[in-house]
Amino acid sequence: MSAKKIFNRADQLAYHALQKAIEQDKLRIYLDYGKVNRPLSPVYDPWETLLPILIPILIGLIFIVAVGVIFGLLFIVGMIFVYSGVVKKRLHQRIIQRTKDCIISGYDNFINLWTFGGIVLVNAANKKIGCVAPEGDWKEFVVINYADLMIDHKEEKNDEKSDKQPKAD
Repeated sequence: MSAKKIFNRADQLAYHALQKAIEQDKLRIYLDYGKVNRPLSPVYDPWETLLPILIPILIGLIFIVAVGVIFGLLFIVGMIFVYSGVVKKRLHQRIIQRTKDCIISGYDNFINLWTFGGIVLVNAANKKIGCVAPEGDWKEFVVINYADLMIDHKEEKNDEKSDKQPKAD
């Protein structure tokens, strides 16, 4: 087991810049759905994986027994097309949103997700610039691409207030 990493000031600034970049849509998150949407992943929801497939199959079996084999099989085939065209896209959007929420929710959650892998952080302004988890260095990526978001505006305001106050001689 690896020891828990210390959350120092540089990590804090990089993480807050990452949060701001996500909130301002300056950062895109792409996922390897096969890696992220599986057991032990922090953003995995087993019901979201099971129910969209299980419910049409069960309803199709009920139609096979109640109405007829042809009608039940046609229903199942039709639901396969609906799943492929509509449901799968919505599930991917929900996984991306859950991933963003996990990243924004806290540093430890983000580090856990980053070490799990399957995430690619991409600069929205230049889609050729990205960082792949867990091999890539997300801190360096954030510093290079979002240094302007690392500035702590509270400290700037305090510096401005101290500059405006006259010094006593």
